[in-house]
Amino acid sequence: MKLNITDTPTPHDEEYVIDSLWAHNNRFDSVDIHPLFLTLTDDNSKIVAGLVARTWWGGLEVQYLWVSDEYRNKGYGRKLMLSAEEEALKRNCHMAYVDTFSFQAQVFYEKLGYQPYGSLGGYAHKHTRIYLAKKL
Repeated sequence: MKLNITDTPTPHDEEYVIDSLWAHNNRFDSVDIHPLFLTLTDDNSKIVAGLVARTWWGGLEVQYLWVSDEYRNKGYGRKLMLSAEEEALKRNCHMAYVDTFSFQAQVFYEKLGYQPYGSLGGYAHKHTRIYLAKKL
């Protein structure tokens, strides 16, 4: 047995590991992972805000939400989140979840109805990661 450690896996190797896990999970319940990608663009088609997520097993998993500095506090993050939730409902999701750091957007998510269900401190020895969820 040989252990390989790298920070630059080949796409093939990474996909193999992920696909193998999903094949295992598929024996218990049909795996129905679908990417969800939303962007807001300005008049020049430049992306000024975006949301990266996926839906699976009835859940909306928000992985990344970003709004450029000049467009923050104008409702664009809210628009992306509500649009993602709307699409998740069309995909028969009944819950949504997200995580954020203590210096980021906990209050933002709580205003959208998300409730904290856990946290993990010690990131960079000073930040806390907060996990939030809500029923759709």
